[in-house]
Amino acid sequence: MTYPGLPDQQNNRPATVKPGVAVGILVAVIALVAFCITGFAAPGFLLRKGPGLSLPTPTSSPATTSSPTSTTESPTSTRVSRPRITPTRNPATPPAQGVQVIVDFLTKIAGSDKPGAIALACEAQKRFMDDKIDSLIPLGSRVQVTSVNGTSRFVLADVAGVAKGRSAKGIVISDLKADGGFCVTTFSIRTIG
Repeated sequence: MTYPGLPDQQNNRPATVKPGVAVGILVAVIALVAFCITGFAAPGFLLRKGPGLSLPTPTSSPATTSSPTSTTESPTSTRVSRPRITPTRNPATPPAQGVQVIVDFLTKIAGSDKPGAIALACEAQKRFMDDKIDSLIPLGSRVQVTSVNGTSRFVLADVAGVAKGRSAKGIVISDLKADGGFCVTTFSIRTIG
């Protein structure tokens, strides 16, 4: 039975995909997945093996490298690449005063002097230090500076030791104040294991 103004519903067969199209789509998806996996498993496989930019590597003295290199791509061809010039510079030594503030902060924590530790914090951070000390590095924790990095304006110290009775490591950061001194900005220390 048909009604005027309504489409004819005799052909209720769903549209099907032809087998050739389905196989083509499947092959394309597999190729795309293989390409992505190879891209993550072998980083750099998409890049040419020619000259490129290299990041400077820190050394104790300024140096430049400018010797041509050659690479053999196949038994019948050899390609000579352009020389790479890599300038290097000495990393900045963090200010001793910034390092000392961090050492003093950790000493106050080890000596259970919470008010003394909070006094070494920057003004904007003092209100957060009480809770942060309780949760991350409780009083009595024995944590020491293992290495320092930074500039004339801040010091980032890697620290390690014992907190909450377990091995711990993390960072403590001190920043330069307007008056020229340093204060502890933040720290993040976590127990291991």
